[in-house]
Amino acid sequence: MLAEALERMPHTGRMRLIAEVREATPERILCHGGDHHDAGYPLRLDGRLAPVAMIELGAQAAAAHASLFGIGGAHIGLLLALRAVRLAGAEPDALAPPLEATAERMGETPDGAHYRFRVGKGDDAVIEGEAFLSIRALAQ
Repeated sequence: MLAEALERMPHTGRMRLIAEVREATPERILCHGGDHHDAGYPLRLDGRLAPVAMIELGAQAAAAHASLFGIGGAHIGLLLALRAVRLAGAEPDALAPPLEATAERMGETPDGAHYRFRVGKGDDAVIEGEAFLSIRALAQ
């Protein structure tokens, strides 16, 4: 069931930043990212991975959760808004792979969902905040 969430994600290839869904409940998901130290990591700019770029990893964790417990299938999504985003101090390049991305559902609407997300490794957070997503199921 957990691997199915990744197969239904709108992101494919290198832009799918999540490598594995580790745990999921109806309220929360824990994902592991791909190797963010790889020189070809798609969010690197001039060889550096900015902490703010990790918002995408958090948003993808939220989308994977919505695939499992909201939409229940393949979908397209759009990050509509962010709130209370905080750079937590850890640099992604200083943390060993894989980074952990968690997303906790705060609420939902017929067209989307509101999630609290966190990206980091153990006690070392890179970024955290809230994301509002528009999510629409694809026709089967």
